[in-house]
Amino acid sequence: MAMKTTHRAVCCQCRKTKGTLICDECSKGFCPKHMIEHVDDLREQLNKTDDEFSQFKLQIEEQLVKPEAHELMKEIDNWERESIEKIQKMANDIRQELSSCLISFVDDLNAKFRHLTEQFIQCRTEGNIIDSNIQFFNEELNLLKNTLHKPPFFKIQYKSRIFIKQIRLTKN
Repeated sequence: MAMKTTHRAVCCQCRKTKGTLICDECSKGFCPKHMIEHVDDLREQLNKTDDEFSQFKLQIEEQLVKPEAHELMKEIDNWERESIEKIQKMANDIRQELSSCLISFVDDLNAKFRHLTEQFIQCRTEGNIIDSNIQFFNEELNLLKNTLHKPPFFKIQYKSRIFIKQIRLTKN
């Protein structure tokens, strides 16, 4: 549809009126020189858009070939790493605490063992080898062995409270 205007179109770049053309898309006026530049700009924008399409196509193809490269997969990897670090830290903290408890406990147990050993040597030296003494020393030695392997004063206890965030996938 043609429209009549009462005034001449002006180039929006240089303000000339001679030979000015109106762009159908943007409705701006351009002299022939600036119309060529405008068309070149549009071609450049089109080429950039084409490049964006090509890059996105490559991203889609990459996701089809390597889904593990997706950002959500990386988020899961980070959660896994952080959870493992928390578990390792807690395990190391408990190990250190247990280690200091065990040192004290084993020192005490060793003192009891030395005392029992002295009694055993004394009984043997005195020739006091009777059935009840042998049974006593075997029972005491077994008690010390069991105490060493299953300390009665401390044990590992598990709590059910959540200390690692659970994750799950939600689909909309």
